[in-house]
Amino acid sequence: MKKILFGFAAFALVIATVPMFAAFEAHVINVTAKIENALSVTPSEIKFGTVFPEEVLHKPLVVQLSESFSAEGNADDVEYIIRQKPKCAITSQNGTVVDLGAGTATGHPKLGPEDVPFIDCGQPPRPLATDGSETWGPLPSLCPYLSKHPDLTPANDGSLDSFHEPYVWSGNQLVWTDVLGRLAKSQNDIIDTWDIDLSVPCFKGQCAQDEQVPAAYELDPRLEHMIFGCDLWVEVTGVSRLPIDQQ
Repeated sequence: MKKILFGFAAFALVIATVPMFAAFEAHVINVTAKIENALSVTPSEIKFGTVFPEEVLHKPLVVQLSESFSAEGNADDVEYIIRQKPKCAITSQNGTVVDLGAGTATGHPKLGPEDVPFIDCGQPPRPLATDGSETWGPLPSLCPYLSKHPDLTPANDGSLDSFHEPYVWSGNQLVWTDVLGRLAKSQNDIIDTWDIDLSVPCFKGQCAQDEQVPAAYELDPRLEHMIFGCDLWVEVTGVSRLPIDQQ
């Protein structure tokens, strides 16, 4: 019994002594950082207005290094992607009227019960009309008809023609059809001007014989007069700095 008590007393002494040694010295490391965007993207919206089958309309999308990134001495290059996502809005009159003033949202492709794909739009930005005349959900997709062509100065960016799927499901995995871009101060490549062109599709049964729209991308005639939409996301995927000997 004495041995047991002695052992307990020694253990208690060690435990009581540890805080005494830990309190003799402390070092405080002050950690700070200023977080800035690496890219500047304009414009914030692209409006094509009312369009007609077989038209090809062009709009610029400018992606450039931000002032903060340009001013940072050893920050050199930024890699980014252009990704297309569903656009959600409040619509009425069978999708021919959109309340843009209420705000829109980006839809998120998901798998529901039995792996049935759907677009999750989240909650509407305001209460819908109580008479059931309004709907909150994804707009018919404009994404497949938008090309992304680079300025080729220099030729270090990707490219994507019209008539494509913005994403596909591979089993339970969502695979995006992204376009890659890169800017680098060391190569005097500080701005990319993308050509976003809309190749307007035709309606099934109403396409001209020489129409270049693939059959899979011809529109259901019931979609005529409806407003289409697509959200383009420019997302930074990597930032690099120059080695110390090159700064």
